[in-house]
Amino acid sequence: MDKNDSSCMICGMNGQGNHFGVVSCRACAAFFRRTADSKWSRMKCLSRHCDGKTYHCKPCRLKRCRDVGMDPSKFQHNRDALMTSRKRKLPQTLEHFVGTPHFVLFCSSASDLESGQQKTFVDLSILVSKAIEIMRMGPPTPIYAKNPLEKLGNGMNSLKMRPEHKKLDRITRIEIAGIWEFHLLTVAKWIVNFDKFQVLEPDLKLKILFAMWHVWGRLDKLMATAQYRERDENAKETERVFGNGLVKDMVTFDGDATWMTNCPLDTIGYFLDGICVWDLYSVIEQLIELKLSETELTFMLAQLSFEYVGARFGGAIREMMDAFQAELSDNLHDYYLNERNMVRYSGRLMQMLRINKEIQENIRKYRPRAEVAKIFDVFKLDFSHPDMFKDTGFV
Repeated sequence: MDKNDSSCMICGMNGQGNHFGVVSCRACAAFFRRTADSKWSRMKCLSRHCDGKTYHCKPCRLKRCRDVGMDPSKFQHNRDALMTSRKRKLPQTLEHFVGTPHFVLFCSSASDLESGQQKTFVDLSILVSKAIEIMRMGPPTPIYAKNPLEKLGNGMNSLKMRPEHKKLDRITRIEIAGIWEFHLLTVAKWIVNFDKFQVLEPDLKLKILFAMWHVWGRLDKLMATAQYRERDENAKETERVFGNGLVKDMVTFDGDATWMTNCPLDTIGYFLDGICVWDLYSVIEQLIELKLSETELTFMLAQLSFEYVGARFGGAIREMMDAFQAELSDNLHDYYLNERNMVRYSGRLMQMLRINKEIQENIRKYRPRAEVAKIFDVFKLDFSHPDMFKDTGFV
């Protein structure tokens, strides 16, 4: 190997081995590992002295690392022997320790539940902290796209969010908490791919996430059910799929609701069918017929979420959400013209927006029922973050 072959491909200094797929010095390798997912990946050149041969600013140096082939997927984690030894002493998951999903804790004694005098406290602090950390860190790997809609779509693809289907005969608080976790964290991981969201203040980002996660989840459940029916010839029309892969037959529905209510199980559906989207059967059929592309589904999820958030808060947030929608609409227009060669797409777009409108109307339909539930104390739940559950039927 001659001198040029052993030189660092980023800075030109002496190379010190293959790092993340290319020959580089240790300094450039360490720089790439530190900054691959940082704000520098989204910034332009900060120095007038960067000339394509020397790189004086971090954005240009990071871009050079990527251009020559450095790959963040080659990062190795948890190689410290001491850390590995310590981890073996911990339970594999929190479920094995307290009998609940990873990030949601239920606090109430057995005597309290039997007497019905005290509410079940649902502590979401760990789950919310996890979502905040996701939004603080941003996308785990840089995603390149020609516009925001494509970037959101690529971000969704990178989540690999369709787990294997698991049919349930009985639903308990463990499964329900698992659904909450899945949708909140999935939406957090998805929305950080929208650059204009990422530049917002942390408190505002959390406020928007709390509002949109369950609305996003409604369309996701419907789409998951539509895809399940398309791919499984044995799927029943009475089956519904939750976003995290759980399949439930509505005819044989059974579950334990004693942790949330003193009412019989067959009566609480009147209040919760909205969040479960069990009465939007026709929408599933429409989604099957439309055969949406990933770009179209991404647009529908974003449009539904931003429209709901804007209507819920109004004012400056409404204006912001309208601007987000306008930008994504322009991106969708470009997609139809340049990638699908569709000049006349208005009819298809109207069908997509009509589905979103049905979901929004369904949310409004269940609001009076939530008020009735509150008046008569139908649910004995006390949430650590009640704003997260507005318009779900639980509060």
